[in-house]
Amino acid sequence: MKLHLAVFSITCCVCVTSSPVPPRPDQVELLLAFKNEFPSRSCDPIWNTLDVVNHSPNISSWTKEGVSFDGVVFDNATGAVTELNLGGACISGTIQANSSLFRFQHLRYLRLFINHFDSSPLPSGFGRLASLEYLDLSQNGFIGEVPSSISNLSRLTSLDLSYNKLTGRFPHIHNLTLLSSIDLSYNQFSETIPSSLFTMPSLWYLDLRQNHFKDPLENMTSSPSSKLVHLDMAKNLFSSRILEPISKLPNLTHLDLSFQNTTTYTINFDFLSFKSLEYLDLSGNSVSVLNTSSKNLSFLILSSCNLTEFPTFIKTSRNLEVLDVSKNRLKGKVPEWLWKLPSLSHANLSHNSFSGSPKVLLNSSLSELDLSSNTFHGSFPIIPHTIKVMAASNNNFSGGIPLTLCQASQLRLLDLSHNSFSGSIHRCLTNVSVLKLRNNDLTGRLPDIDSRILVILDVGHNQISGKLPRSVVNCTSLKFLNVERNRISDTFPFWLNALAQLEVIVLRSNRFHGPISSPGISLSFTALSIMDISLNNFNGSLPPDYFANLSEPLVNSPPVKHWPEYRGDWHYYKYPTEPWYYPSIYLRSKGRNMELEKIPDRCAVIEFSGNSFGGEIPESIGFLKSLIVLDLSNNGFTGRIPSSLAKLTQLESLDLSRNQLSGRIPQEIRVLTFLSYTNMSHNRLTGQIPQGTQIGGQPKSSFEGNIDLCGLPLEETCFRETTGAPSTQRTQEPEVAKQEEVLDWKAAALGYGPGVLFGVAIGQAFATYKPALFYKLFRL
Repeated sequence: MKLHLAVFSITCCVCVTSSPVPPRPDQVELLLAFKNEFPSRSCDPIWNTLDVVNHSPNISSWTKEGVSFDGVVFDNATGAVTELNLGGACISGTIQANSSLFRFQHLRYLRLFINHFDSSPLPSGFGRLASLEYLDLSQNGFIGEVPSSISNLSRLTSLDLSYNKLTGRFPHIHNLTLLSSIDLSYNQFSETIPSSLFTMPSLWYLDLRQNHFKDPLENMTSSPSSKLVHLDMAKNLFSSRILEPISKLPNLTHLDLSFQNTTTYTINFDFLSFKSLEYLDLSGNSVSVLNTSSKNLSFLILSSCNLTEFPTFIKTSRNLEVLDVSKNRLKGKVPEWLWKLPSLSHANLSHNSFSGSPKVLLNSSLSELDLSSNTFHGSFPIIPHTIKVMAASNNNFSGGIPLTLCQASQLRLLDLSHNSFSGSIHRCLTNVSVLKLRNNDLTGRLPDIDSRILVILDVGHNQISGKLPRSVVNCTSLKFLNVERNRISDTFPFWLNALAQLEVIVLRSNRFHGPISSPGISLSFTALSIMDISLNNFNGSLPPDYFANLSEPLVNSPPVKHWPEYRGDWHYYKYPTEPWYYPSIYLRSKGRNMELEKIPDRCAVIEFSGNSFGGEIPESIGFLKSLIVLDLSNNGFTGRIPSSLAKLTQLESLDLSRNQLSGRIPQEIRVLTFLSYTNMSHNRLTGQIPQGTQIGGQPKSSFEGNIDLCGLPLEETCFRETTGAPSTQRTQEPEVAKQEEVLDWKAAALGYGPGVLFGVAIGQAFATYKPALFYKLFRL
């Protein structure tokens, strides 16, 4: 008997370790048929850059003889396909109703997120995958309504349809009793929300953020046995009547009701149980009464709630870690008991009317504190040694920057901009990732800076003198350097090109002088896309090839991405646990001075105005295909306007005014369809103004003050030149051809890209989407 047991045991072991069954031929045929339904590929390089998708499967590698199918899992016992992991697989097109995809009857897990099914309806065929347990169709661009056949997936445990363009009413799925997670966020669902979502027996995660859902028509109930833990209903059309039923969800710990798109009601968050709440966000609503009996509350977000009184009920909240009361109408002194809360680590009090001088105790547990945009005054408070983020811009703090800040060894972000600080900058303050001290009364020289972690250095609008310290070259992580409107007297810092990550240089309005080119020095930056050296004393002429190798981002048009990014996004994606600020910049564009609080990633600027440059504008300017803004005004440039400007297809703002340019305006610039601002006034230009939609729409002032210009928008006609125009054009053609040939041989491999107008517009819509915690705490 024992011998039989032993043999049986050995036999079982052999069975377990035997080779898996090879893929079934019919399943391989289905895979190849599915592959052939999508002959084109469309990828967004953002995912490779940010490592959001650890591995992007390549279905092009699927072959009939292949020993492996990337992204496919076969059942070891039957050889049937059980998993398709095709997230970020660059699949582009439309999933047809008869797609081979819907014939995988053993499929349990289907991940199709981050592909390109834009403007394609969601097929009803998904309802035929009866074995499906996990379905992720997020970030694909699907449109239309969700087919009711989705309710056939009785084994489904997780459903993710987020980040599409789905509309209409979401179908009833109350029969899907195994569903534990539903994500419908960032769509366009409308009508009423199915109340059955709150009574599903297995559901613990429900995300309805940013849709157009309304209250249910019937009286909504909630099951006392509900397992719902996470409920996100932000940015919808719910009213306060929805509070009472969801307050009875016994296990609810995370509730986000922020920014309901209605002004017809005020939230009265009182006398409701919510006994288990740990996270509560009511931002963007009008809140009259606020209280909760939950003793576990650790995150409380009340930004833009029209609050006039500080929420005193948190005085005894021993578990409160995060408090955001920014953008309200709070005034007076900050209650001192706030700093004594034992667990408080993040506090955002910005954009209120708090006054006085806050007394932050050294034994406070704070690691991130935002006091920006209040009326605090006097000396800067003593901060705890544990602080990592200290933001206090736009106040009335005065006196010297306290040396106690140097004792905060973990400090990574310091923003004291727009105050009245005086004195010099201590060297110890530069050992941070972000240092913003703009708009103060700081004097003296910039200290030697030798920080390997410094990314943003902004000391603009002060009274700093001396030279730019050469030690900055040791700041190998530096991306943003702004010293504008100071008294720095120095020559052009050619040595900055050693900083491989430097993207923005702003030297505007100082006392820099001398040439910006040298025969023995290469002006080649690796990452530069914004260079503002305006309003200085730079002089000399620019060599013909000056712009040819300036930087790769300026020369190559960046690829179009799903949504525009901003400088700083990269940091949060790669290091989501680290604090971060977005750099800001003053920019002169389209004849106006403006402040960009967030700089679009595709913003490319050359700003050389207000210097003493002479000679001709180099033809190599045509290499800078990414340029959005070009300003060479108020100099002494001579000669003709280079026809290579026509290659700057993304250019939106061009200012060549107040120089000594002569000859005709190149007719080729008519092709610049994004050019919404042009100024060529006060030169020595002659001939006909190029007639095009963009140029003809400019005001007369854009061309006045020249010798003999004619044509719209000026009132002078060009009838005198009618007979001579063709010959003039013929004489210019060889010169134009020669100029284009010089540019083309170096730029043969460089493509043109569309402008950023669409991207920047969409960016404003997406600017509110950031990973939740830090962005909600520090909205900048």
